[in-house]
Amino acid sequence: MPLVIDTSVLVGELLRTKGRQQLADERLVLFMAEQTWREVQTELPRMVAAFARRRRIAPAQADELVRRCLHAIEANVPVVDEPVYSALEDEARSRAVRDPTDWPLVACALVLAAGVWTNDNDFLGTGIPTWTTESLQAWLDRNPEG
Repeated sequence: MPLVIDTSVLVGELLRTKGRQQLADERLVLFMAEQTWREVQTELPRMVAAFARRRRIAPAQADELVRRCLHAIEANVPVVDEPVYSALEDEARSRAVRDPTDWPLVACALVLAAGVWTNDNDFLGTGIPTWTTESLQAWLDRNPEG
């Protein structure tokens, strides 16, 4: 199933061992817009640092977690360069009325004929299939063979 993954979902999944494993699930064909990649590069170290403080994880272990997270992205979630989807910016902006900054994900999903994996409601009404982590897991559980 082709899906464009939202920043918050990607970062959240990266912090969980099971989430990193799910990114490698062969039934999922995941992509991220170039904008998402830029956001992840900012948000991931910040979120890992906060996670490490809450869990009292040593800095070396936090650095290792960031390394594992980046490896999971590189191995499983290709970046779609902005020139690939930017021709659909106007269409995407007209659909992304709840959060206009989401236009790259909408445009990327349109160009790839993919859904969006997100846990927020900003993509409702865009005409693009949306999958929450919960609904995606239910689909994976129902389709063990792909």
